[in-house]
Amino acid sequence: MQNYNDNNIKNILELINRPGLATVARMIRLADKKFNINENEVIKSIELLLDLEVIKEKNEMVGDGWNTRETWKVYELAQ
Repeated sequence: MQNYNDNNIKNILELINRPGLATVARMIRLADKKFNINENEVIKSIELLLDLEVIKEKNEMVGDGWNTRETWKVYELAQ
């Protein structure tokens, strides 16, 4: 069993709840910059929150639909 830091999980939930797309790359960058949380801890915390169904993953289209049709995996709080 792995132990998780409660403050890190709260900070990651705060990043997910902020305006803008909550992609893994963005959360890793902001968590390191704002809270000094390393990349591995962010990924493990996201996996835990997904397993506990606190957050959900969805595909968001970020392209303009004409020239680019790129989609990103983003995270949001579960309802």
